[in-house]
Amino acid sequence: MTAGEIELPLGKSLEQLARALWGLEVRVRALPAQGDAFAPRRPRFVASSLWLPASPLTGVTGSFSDYSIAAVAHFAAHLRFGSARFLVGSLKPAQIAIISLLEDARVERLAALEYPGLSRAWRPFHQARAEGAKTSAALLARLARALHDDAYVDADAWVSKGRTLFWEARSSWHDAELSRRIGSLLGNDLGQMRVQFNARDYVVEPPYRDDHVGLWQFEQESSAQGTVLDSEGARRRDDAPTDDGRADAGRARPHTVGASVASPAQKSAPEAELAPEAAIVHAEWDYVIRRERPAFCTVRERVPATADPGHVDAALTLDTPTRRRLEQAALRLASERPIRQRRLTDGDRLDLAAVIATVVAGRCGASLDPRVYRRVRFHPEPPALLLLLDLSESLNESPEGCTKTLVALARSASGLLASTLAGLSPDFAIHGFSSNGRHDVGYYRFKDFDEPYDELARARLAGMRASLSTRLGTALRHAGRALRERPAQRKLLLVVSDGEPSDVDVHDPEYLLRDAQYATVLNRRFGVQSFCVGLDSKAETSVERIFGRRNYLLLEQLDNLPRTVSELYLRLSA
Repeated sequence: MTAGEIELPLGKSLEQLARALWGLEVRVRALPAQGDAFAPRRPRFVASSLWLPASPLTGVTGSFSDYSIAAVAHFAAHLRFGSARFLVGSLKPAQIAIISLLEDARVERLAALEYPGLSRAWRPFHQARAEGAKTSAALLARLARALHDDAYVDADAWVSKGRTLFWEARSSWHDAELSRRIGSLLGNDLGQMRVQFNARDYVVEPPYRDDHVGLWQFEQESSAQGTVLDSEGARRRDDAPTDDGRADAGRARPHTVGASVASPAQKSAPEAELAPEAAIVHAEWDYVIRRERPAFCTVRERVPATADPGHVDAALTLDTPTRRRLEQAALRLASERPIRQRRLTDGDRLDLAAVIATVVAGRCGASLDPRVYRRVRFHPEPPALLLLLDLSESLNESPEGCTKTLVALARSASGLLASTLAGLSPDFAIHGFSSNGRHDVGYYRFKDFDEPYDELARARLAGMRASLSTRLGTALRHAGRALRERPAQRKLLLVVSDGEPSDVDVHDPEYLLRDAQYATVLNRRFGVQSFCVGLDSKAETSVERIFGRRNYLLLEQLDNLPRTVSELYLRLSA
């Protein structure tokens, strides 16, 4: 079985349960088989998608239907009463586990205040006993039962303290920070008790609860030298071009940053609340005078036309295998794979091998290496994504060997990517642009950040049209500013274009190319990584100059655009 297929005993009725409780629209999917290397040992949720095992878990009492109902009700409680994901920061694994447990108890208590019958659905799965060895796993299971079952008696001082702190703060149950405050205290106490916590072997109890991946934003850490580390090592990328096309980002010096808003009223309004014809001005780089022309181009935000959303849904049925691969890969992206950084000058624990080497060096009279610490962090979050579509007149063509127009393929690519990401994170957007001179760069938000990918978004994609010209640099500035405002650590601007900037009021082909090149450099300085999917294999020189030597992909077979965009996002996110 593959992830993404709903082959569970209750099928769609599990999704209907969440809708009946609090009007929540969720997706329930099957976890990979237990032999899969990425298969979680407990249910997992990310945003509005929940993965459940397709068969009973070993050692779980009660019917599988009761287990599935308990898991979905718990997931719905998180969506209804939870808040933004917790930041890991400097928390230790034991503290993360305890805070997660308290957050489970908090949302369940709030849910049971509205629907008391939910407590009866969860209670049979709390099997912890107030006896036996005081391991960390046993103590956490006992605390989970103590916070759920008022009749449960446990004389352990640590469990009793957790229950007391939780009930004394009953008036604050609606505040998610309560879980973090109490969890940090209990985590310190557990450390003082010298109770070992093994994050690798820890499994959440009771088993209907999720594995807590959806509660946390696992951050990407940097070394002392500032190089970003990932699970496969460290690498720096500094190949974006400057105004002369060479890989030397340090030479281009901006004279202005960002864009100014056309009127005082618009300055105070969030960009997401712009009026249908809101105008925002941007600078433009003039390579002849080697200066930016301030407030030179005007972006006009327009409401996209709509059409039958069924056209987008119909196109997705042709890409079902790709969609399922996307969903399985997205599940892997949500895995909390640890990143172990060793031989650091500062960290949250000692690096035993480095300490021994330093002691031996000291006794031999050699100089001492101060890098004796290590740190454990987690796999970086997927980036905030903005898919920017070039909607100029050239996309109405059907190139040789291509069965559809380019704008139809762009529509399919957008729908395929959005349909998978919609249940995982709201942190993605689909925008498009076309221009009619520097005073009229039309900009369309088909699906914006934090907006649901719903029927309206699909109707906007279905109504996508291509016309006019390509003032690429202005669109890159506008899209880059939207991405810079996102809280995500990584920000990805994925551009689909033929790579040849042009406009009706520009006769020097070098002018707009240099401006787009310069806009890419500016975006990089603000942490926005740009990558282009080129639709014209003859435009390689232009695309490389604008985006950099390793930041583009030219399509030879344009029918592969929908699959290519999705797979490219996964590769850049991993």
